Amino acid sequence: MKWHDLRSFEDGAVVETDLCIVGSGFAGLSIAKEFAETGIEVWIIESSGRAEDAEAQTLNEIESVGAPRVMQQDLMRYRIFGGTSHIWSGQCAPFDEIDFAFRPWVPYSGWMFSRQELDPYLERAGENLGLGPHCYTEALWKRLGTDRPTPTVDPRYLESAFWQASKSHHNAKLPARLGRNFLSDAPNLNILLHANVTHLDTNATGKKLEAIEVTTLEGKRAWVKAKATVLCCGGIENARLLLASNRILPNGVGNSHDTVGRFLMDHPGCAIGHFDPRRSAKVQDRFGQYWLDDERGRHVYKHGLKLSPHVQAEEGLLNCAASLDEYPAADDPWTVMRHLRTRLQNRHAPEDVVARAMFWRDSGEEIKEKSLYQDGLAVVSQSHRIVHGLYRRFVKHRPPILKSRKIHLYCLVEQSPDPNSRVTLAVQKDRLGMPLSRIDWRIGAQEKQTVRRMGQLVKQELRRLRLPELILEDWLIDGADYPFTDRAHPMGTTRMASNPREGVVDLQCRVHGMEGLYIAGSSVFPTAGHANPTLMVTAMAIRLADWLKVSEFRATQPQHISTGSDGGNDRMNVLNR
Repeated sequence: MKWHDLRSFEDGAVVETDLCIVGSGFAGLSIAKEFAETGIEVWIIESSGRAEDAEAQTLNEIESVGAPRVMQQDLMRYRIFGGTSHIWSGQCAPFDEIDFAFRPWVPYSGWMFSRQELDPYLERAGENLGLGPHCYTEALWKRLGTDRPTPTVDPRYLESAFWQASKSHHNAKLPARLGRNFLSDAPNLNILLHANVTHLDTNATGKKLEAIEVTTLEGKRAWVKAKATVLCCGGIENARLLLASNRILPNGVGNSHDTVGRFLMDHPGCAIGHFDPRRSAKVQDRFGQYWLDDERGRHVYKHGLKLSPHVQAEEGLLNCAASLDEYPAADDPWTVMRHLRTRLQNRHAPEDVVARAMFWRDSGEEIKEKSLYQDGLAVVSQSHRIVHGLYRRFVKHRPPILKSRKIHLYCLVEQSPDPNSRVTLAVQKDRLGMPLSRIDWRIGAQEKQTVRRMGQLVKQELRRLRLPELILEDWLIDGADYPFTDRAHPMGTTRMASNPREGVVDLQCRVHGMEGLYIAGSSVFPTAGHANPTLMVTAMAIRLADWLKVSEFRATQPQHISTGSDGGNDRMNVLNR
């Protein structure tokens, strides 16, 4: 792998290559990994360098005119080699089968292939993210070596939901950090740093990508010409770049039907209720973490609840899931012991990048640092909690139940695809002359009704199961404004569709009507599900890499290539190409 810095190039330089990947986050580096040692020359274009760059981060500035969004973009998007893999929280789950289906009660729903066709890529994506077995159903209980909790929830209304924690191959306490771990000796891989893509140059007819224009913050400019180019810049930036590339096509690249930037979805999130922490042990036990150990180490799963497909169809609801969000008390002995170990070893606690990524959490009261004596007393006086925690760790093979100061039930809801929820270009420009992204994020009545019903059903089921009472938030009862927070999961702005009137890319993620230009990442998702998108982003990127090998570079047919299931022309089997 060769490293290059655009700042050291001559102004006006031209790089010619086989494959150009714009962006070095999960999508970009997953594609690059698939091409390592293939003999196909690859250039990965990264806006910043290998360390934090405050000036580069200013290019993420947005203008928000719709539902409130987190404006501190440093918490959500990261310009650095490895992208947002440096700051994500690591929670992974695949989309459900119902998310891929056409649902009459969800306009513009339905993917062009089934969940089963994506399973092989989800398996491979799990390897990149340091995940354990690709199992997120009730079958997981057997793999965990534990009995399914009883009594069970009513499957007419709710089902178990599972998430798995990503872990770095170099530090199991952190999620996969691709920028730090993506080290390859493959001579065909090149990294171009400090290169901001400022325009997609097409031919005179606007039907073929000729080159991408890249610019440094200091104004030096160059061009990269490739047989195939993949945009992997995220749900906001992919749309912005297409729209701003308007020198030949006035409406932007891929936008002949005004679809670029539309259908912006995220995961509106909020705490829908809370539990009395003095009486919550049973619910913490049932919906806490579970461990699975195999030859690759320990894998951590979280258990929660989601709406059943039955109730979604019966009541016209969107997909939705909820899980516990726990805040350890200042005198929780297990938390205190971790702090003590750090202090006694005379080390400064490293920045908790996972906590930094969980920007939506309510920090509440500020916990003041206590003396060594106070910390020691907190541990000694709660020996019963430590004994119980050791029993859980070594006998039940589960982490201790923490003493918490508050416990929320946090909910993520799918958004219905809405063409009026969108990214456009603002009048204000950044220092490179690129218009800022103008975000009009819209949350509809269906999302609110789904969250309200989710709260009612969870409360009802926990009461039936004789578990601790869920205390619903006041706003959920009196119908006040919903305190939704976006979760830095922008999706759908270059969605996949069979025709350009309803989307931007085709089945194989190629921009409609544009030769040589592909898009990877959550922006191609037709619907959003409830699950955090990183596992899906990685799987879809690997799927695209397989397609590029056989379609653009005529490589050997990979073992798995999903080609759709309805036999239409836009789902032509690669064997017939």
